[in-house]
Amino acid sequence: MNTAVYKILLVDEDQVFVRQTRQLLVSQSYDTYTAASEEEGIIICQQHQPDLIICGAHLRGTGGHHFIMALRNDPAYDHIPLIFISLRDNRQEMRMAMNLGADDYLARPFRKRDLLLSIRSRLGRFAKFNHVRPPEETSAVSLADPNTAQQTLYHRLGKAESRIIKMIAEGKSTRQMAEELGVSIRTIENHRYRIAGKLGVSGRNALTEFVIRNIIQQQKP
Repeated sequence: MNTAVYKILLVDEDQVFVRQTRQLLVSQSYDTYTAASEEEGIIICQQHQPDLIICGAHLRGTGGHHFIMALRNDPAYDHIPLIFISLRDNRQEMRMAMNLGADDYLARPFRKRDLLLSIRSRLGRFAKFNHVRPPEETSAVSLADPNTAQQTLYHRLGKAESRIIKMIAEGKSTRQMAEELGVSIRTIENHRYRIAGKLGVSGRNALTEFVIRNIIQQQKP
């Protein structure tokens, strides 16, 4: 039994899987919430701030990968550990999920013990982050102050967005980023647009210029 009550969100459209997994989690004294779609999952995150999320590959109206991206692009939830559940043991799908921000990957069918061990490991590793978040930054980052920009950058962005910033710094093209993350070029372009908005920069090449000025140059000896 758990000495602390942890809240777990289970997101999957397979109601049989959801019911069986919920029974397992409740038997271990976890407070368990369920959702069948990305929208329901986000609403539960807003209302209950779960300590851990279990996400299936197929959600109502969309896929689990889209939910991971939505979660990792929101600084309010990007710290929550996430276990991705797939219907198949596929290396490419596992790589995509992990690149997008999943913390562990299990393929169905799996042993109950494997899921419980993964949950305990994730909770133990990330517990100190679950209740302590950096303050939200509300003003645009000034390009005139590279030190401030570098300090606040990763507090403003989600994990997926931070990965894209890193790839830009590595000189990767939009196509290369899409291939590495296993998403479409349009998805990468949408990410770049949102990142630029958070950083207060505009223009087609403004984000690249921001990275060059505030990250790459700062890394030079």
